Amino acid sequence: MGTWNDLSSELSQAVQSVGKSIVTIQAGGGRTLSGIILDEKTILTTARGIREDENIRAWVSPDQEIKAVLKGSDSETDIAILQIEDNLGTPATFLEQPALSVGQLVVAIGRTWRGNLVASAGILSGLMGEWHTFGGKKIEAFIRPDMNLYPGFSGGALIGADHKVIGMMSASLRRGSPLAIPHATIRRIGPVLREKGYIPKPYLGLGLQPVLIPESLQQKLNLTQNVGALVVQVEPNSPSEKAGFLLGDVLLRLGDHEFGHQGAAPVVFRLAPNQKVNISGTRGGQEFSSELVVGERPRRQI
Repeated sequence: MGTWNDLSSELSQAVQSVGKSIVTIQAGGGRTLSGIILDEKTILTTARGIREDENIRAWVSPDQEIKAVLKGSDSETDIAILQIEDNLGTPATFLEQPALSVGQLVVAIGRTWRGNLVASAGILSGLMGEWHTFGGKKIEAFIRPDMNLYPGFSGGALIGADHKVIGMMSASLRRGSPLAIPHATIRRIGPVLREKGYIPKPYLGLGLQPVLIPESLQQKLNLTQNVGALVVQVEPNSPSEKAGFLLGDVLLRLGDHEFGHQGAAPVVFRLAPNQKVNISGTRGGQEFSSELVVGERPRRQI
């Protein structure tokens, strides 16, 4: 009985302690999210529930409402940064390099639309290395807890036995499967969102479509892949035009990654603006390669 009581008490203390760093976020349409206090004027929350033109409010407690402004968001990693004028509560302490294992006990902490603290406990049911979202954005670690997440938990904290934050809860990145965005991803994406308000996307200026490589050409050039990316468009003044790419080129590799059946997006979106990459392919039945400096895709004007 003593062990049971000790565990129960420790879990409750952890929730109450980390809960001081968790706030309620309400945006347009009555949506309720949670948020994690990063510093006295900054909140981390989920991007999928926030739009720039909305009236965003935060509650540190049920009787303390604060107006928040969207500083930046990235839907691909589901990370948004909010800024306020008033001082917030206690900043969260993140676990810099968590030693996680499947079966480990974890707790998710959030707040309800009234600002009340809520928690859900479970185990880590899935834990893998780096993975990429549908659009190609990198998430440093795949962390999947097995627990019930009620409305409002997205944007809240996932904590381990040391009472430190492992990551931010997200119910948007994989349908029907809540995940935690690890601190490594937050640490990489957050500062860029604060500075720019968005994550710059790579731009090559190429129109590409998958194409089968004839077996005769595979044998002639001793190729190990049977699919490439056919160049169907080269935009004027683009990085690709400057690098000398032509309509009809068949691209094989971009840096260390092959073009394949999945299309070009998963390969291209791993790049970063201003990055130098080598692209190899075939032209007129002969192999060629060219170095290209990746540009930044122009943002859509609303």
